[in-house]
Amino acid sequence: MDATVLNRGLLITALLIASSWTLGAQSDAMNSSTTDTNNTWDSHFIESKTLPFHINLYSDNGCYYKFVLTRPAGGEIRTTIFSDNKRVSGRIGVKMQVDASVFEQDGDLSPVDNGVEVRRLRVFTYGKTFLLSPITYGIKFGITDGKFYFNDGYIWFHDVKFAGSIKVGFFKAPMSLEALEATSVTTFMETASPVSAFAPGYKFGLQLGDALFNHRATLYGGWYADASSSDTGDASQSNTRLIGRATYLPIDNKTAKSPHLMHWGLSGSAMTSTGSGFRYRSRPQNHLAPYLVDTGVIDGDRAFVAGAEAAWVKGPISLQSELMQSNGDDNTGNTFRFGGAYISGSWVLTGESRRYDRKIGVFQGIDPSRKFSFRNRTWGALEWAVRASHLDLTDDNIRGGVMNIVSTGLTCYFTDRNRIMLDCGYADVEESDTPGDLLFLQTRFEVQF
Repeated sequence: MDATVLNRGLLITALLIASSWTLGAQSDAMNSSTTDTNNTWDSHFIESKTLPFHINLYSDNGCYYKFVLTRPAGGEIRTTIFSDNKRVSGRIGVKMQVDASVFEQDGDLSPVDNGVEVRRLRVFTYGKTFLLSPITYGIKFGITDGKFYFNDGYIWFHDVKFAGSIKVGFFKAPMSLEALEATSVTTFMETASPVSAFAPGYKFGLQLGDALFNHRATLYGGWYADASSSDTGDASQSNTRLIGRATYLPIDNKTAKSPHLMHWGLSGSAMTSTGSGFRYRSRPQNHLAPYLVDTGVIDGDRAFVAGAEAAWVKGPISLQSELMQSNGDDNTGNTFRFGGAYISGSWVLTGESRRYDRKIGVFQGIDPSRKFSFRNRTWGALEWAVRASHLDLTDDNIRGGVMNIVSTGLTCYFTDRNRIMLDCGYADVEESDTPGDLLFLQTRFEVQF
């Protein structure tokens, strides 16, 4: 037989076999697809393979979630976490602050441009669960100055024997009454200049402590280190900080028609330098303005910052003050000492009172009794505040500057999470290479979902 004819025969036979197999496979696929469509995919969902819980999302002045059991969960840990009174639950949200400022300067200060910025854009969640002991947790990240920040990321174990509680992760170190307040409840747009210069801000830490004496006192402290970028806190570089804070309420009348309390507090921070040295600086309580006082980097090994705080609230009237000081030695053996203080007062014109968190010893802001509503013709709460601050960063050969600021502000709270702020301030800088005066007007639109 001719070889060419034989090869053609084998090729035709192979093509017929392949075509038959392909048609059969297509027929099986069509039958399978038709079967799955007719069964609405139910055959793929086997009860034993599905998760024993689902996430329940709901809205109630915010977005909340809860892990709910759909069938009995196997295993002691899963049963504990998802049981009715110990299940995972929390809140998820977004916060945005938009600032605008205008300036007028005099003296040797560099020109300051008017501007608008997204001060903070944050995505966050916080909640609670139970694993061996009650747990609260929090995660917060976002953008400031066009940079990504991971500020909060912690787990907080409560009702821990002997320790009271244990908190691990990224969070604000326990120092300064004003620094520990959430940025969404502060009376002014920015913290006072001594607080921004000396308070440690966000750190990575291991913290112990709890509320004491029927929640009339708090005691927290632990080990902290620099580990994340932050737009608040001192500019010193340190891998080891021992920080502690104690508070007490000598007056705590919670049952009165007009709440009345007095707050006292002491805090301290001992830190060792990483080799980059210590540095303290501050803007004039306006984030769009430059740093007007700055020690520069001080070569040294150790420094200690101490703080004292006091506050008084009676109904819609409140007063608050803090004193902070830093002492240390540079590598030449010279001792440096810097310090500052502020005093502020506020009056809620609509009658509400500043809330106070007795668990951690800080204020929580104002919750309007009549929230903003076109239908009900209510406009929320209105607060007027004044503040005077002094910061001295000059000592011997270190000419960081002395800055005195007086400011006043008006805040309209549409709800406890949404508000408009208007601050006006005057800063005077002396004992610096660039002395001068700065007048500023700033406003903030803040929303939180």
